[in-house]
Amino acid sequence: MKSVKNLIVPFVIFIALCIFAAVYFIADGISRKKAVAGKDEFFTALSISPSDISTLTVKNNDSGYTSVINCSKDQSGSVICEFKGDDFSGSERYSQTKMLSVVSGLSTFYSEHMIKAVDNLAEYGLDAPRFNVTIVSNEGTTNLFLGDSTPDEQSCYMYIEGSNDVYTVDILKLSYAGSKGIDFLEAMTFDIDYNEVRTVHFDRRTDGLSLDANVSVGKNGIASFELYSPYKHGTSGYFGTLFDTLSKLVVDDFVEVDFSNLSEYGLDTPAYHFVFNMADGSKTEFFFSKPQNGYYYGFTGNSGKYFRLSEFTLTGIDNAETVLIDPYICYCYVKDYTTITGTYQDKSFKLDLDVPEGQSITSDNASVSLDGRNAKINDSFGRSYCSILFESIACIKIGGVEIAEKTKPSAAAELSLTFIDKNYVTTVYEFYPKGTDSYYVFKNGEYMNFYVFATEIFNDGGTDTYSYGYWRAYELLNQAITDNMNGIYDL
Repeated sequence: MKSVKNLIVPFVIFIALCIFAAVYFIADGISRKKAVAGKDEFFTALSISPSDISTLTVKNNDSGYTSVINCSKDQSGSVICEFKGDDFSGSERYSQTKMLSVVSGLSTFYSEHMIKAVDNLAEYGLDAPRFNVTIVSNEGTTNLFLGDSTPDEQSCYMYIEGSNDVYTVDILKLSYAGSKGIDFLEAMTFDIDYNEVRTVHFDRRTDGLSLDANVSVGKNGIASFELYSPYKHGTSGYFGTLFDTLSKLVVDDFVEVDFSNLSEYGLDTPAYHFVFNMADGSKTEFFFSKPQNGYYYGFTGNSGKYFRLSEFTLTGIDNAETVLIDPYICYCYVKDYTTITGTYQDKSFKLDLDVPEGQSITSDNASVSLDGRNAKINDSFGRSYCSILFESIACIKIGGVEIAEKTKPSAAAELSLTFIDKNYVTTVYEFYPKGTDSYYVFKNGEYMNFYVFATEIFNDGGTDTYSYGYWRAYELLNQAITDNMNGIYDL
């Protein structure tokens, strides 16, 4: 008996532990179920496959507009949509993708909350709903209604005819339901071939800027732009980027604009105007408003359709004139020249160059001399003083544009630069004082319509060898040649 009694205690303990474990797991399961039930979960309120739909009709009760999309299937079983709304136009092309997106969006509804046994539809804007949606499908006819937005404006209320339930559905459903013919238009795509473009034009009302450029396409297929009005000069990459963007523009966001409300979109007097003049005499024009709420509104002279573009599409449209054009007076490559002569009052220098194609001014095969002396002098860090001089000459920045009829003064220029290239062509730049801190620039005797600041000529960069005006760079190289030790000179 003693042995049996000894077994009873462990058995009772075992039974107690089992009961405790069962209670624990049951309680834990209930707790988990409560936690899950307490979460907001999406469920399907309505789902009809677009392949089963024959007609989707949306009535906008605020405006009275009705949108109709008929659906059918081709031989492969793909859904084909046909727009027949109030603003249908037989001359327009409507996007299959856009129409199918709306059909899908208004035939499948996921909800986060369902409100049971609704007696007061007015509380949800469903007594006089904003939109009536009718879906004719293989399953019959389904009528549903979209009402007000929820207080957080993340959802709206939806009611299906014949049900006592109201659902909260994605607020995007109101946008789908509000779609009109203009929202279904096929994208307008431009594909302008620069090989067929003769000239381009850009003007803007914001500052009166107007630029015209010839277009040429190099062997590499890249287009270049050379200004011919209001002056002759190269353009920068920013100018080319603007026209590149427009030449491949895709527009798929159209807006309803008529003559009476052009001013609301800034299109009564567009701020920006672009033109591609084609070799065959035709042209493509773009007109744009100032940016409004993150968009440029625009139209083309060809289509008559109004559209909008993100303000990030036309980056650089307000760049300063000196940014849109080649920013340098005489940007050049060292390989192309044999001699550069500079004068300042009664002083002068002569830089002789012989740099092979594809090599730098500091290469072993390059020959560089200043006034007959070897100019290939470096500092201890390897910076070349003849490089400093050439870079300072090639990168004389335009300070500003001043359009005027100017005759070259009879007096000698205060400064000049004369370039002779490897084809024996001579180009002369002359600098005449404009006040005390800048110079008007003449090229081969003609006013360039530009001026440069005196710092581009006389700035002393000290130890910053990337910040020298070209005359100070000449003086620095001359000093380095005089005082160098074994080809090294340090400031």
